[in-house]
Amino acid sequence: MKTVAFGGRMLRAVALAWVAPALAQTTTTPLARMDIAGVRIGMTEAEAVKAIQAFDASAKMTSRSVGYFPYFDGVNHLQTPEFLDQMSFRTADAGIGVWFSGPPSEPRVFAVVRRGSPPQPPSGEQMLSALTAKHGPFNVRSAPRAGGGAVVHWDEEGKAQCTVVKERNGQKAPWSNALGTLVPPNAVKTLEQYARQDVFRDALGASRDAAKCGTVLRYEWGSEPVRNFEAWLVDQGGMVAASRKSVQWVEQLKAEAIRKRQGQGAAPKL
Repeated sequence: MKTVAFGGRMLRAVALAWVAPALAQTTTTPLARMDIAGVRIGMTEAEAVKAIQAFDASAKMTSRSVGYFPYFDGVNHLQTPEFLDQMSFRTADAGIGVWFSGPPSEPRVFAVVRRGSPPQPPSGEQMLSALTAKHGPFNVRSAPRAGGGAVVHWDEEGKAQCTVVKERNGQKAPWSNALGTLVPPNAVKTLEQYARQDVFRDALGASRDAAKCGTVLRYEWGSEPVRNFEAWLVDQGGMVAASRKSVQWVEQLKAEAIRKRQGQGAAPKL
């Protein structure tokens, strides 16, 4: 069993290994139409496993990582109970990672990443047609590229679009630097930093609150036909809010541990 630290969490990988290989619209997308391989934001572990197995009966779990939060009472190094952090799967043509919110919140899906290699590569138009049939009209799409490829976004209805930028001509486009705000475990830190720096001014206004960012569904491929693609489904604001709750919870545990240690102190024999 191996333990590693990510963004304040200590993660322990259990017995398995990860396997992974503009045109503007005005619409946004209901959260109910957003999923990757059947996995939706807010699902429990059991629901996510069931969804992936329904999507591909040959799917195999390749890793299940648990984590804990460390803290210090001034004398002793302590840690919270372990909790589910991330699961990885291998399907017939893709690797899928699923991330869950930490305590004190119930473990619920806040991010899904899929890296796929279709056995019969579709054209870019076939790929886009299949995606719009499933998720509805996209919100933004990158401008055509030499040799094919595209970035396509669906953004949650009624929420701030923190991975969309407005270009000089007034058109909206996928933000080219968005990946740092999508990929756990460092995405929360990046979102909070960008919000403080006013990077999301168009989306958030003067509030600078990254917890107001919505869920984004993003597909990207770089060739014609589509030999490989990557997809992200991330509740940006939700994972920021959950992280803040976790930090507050750990601080409370730390304060309680300090009080307990101080209460057990005794004067030495002098």
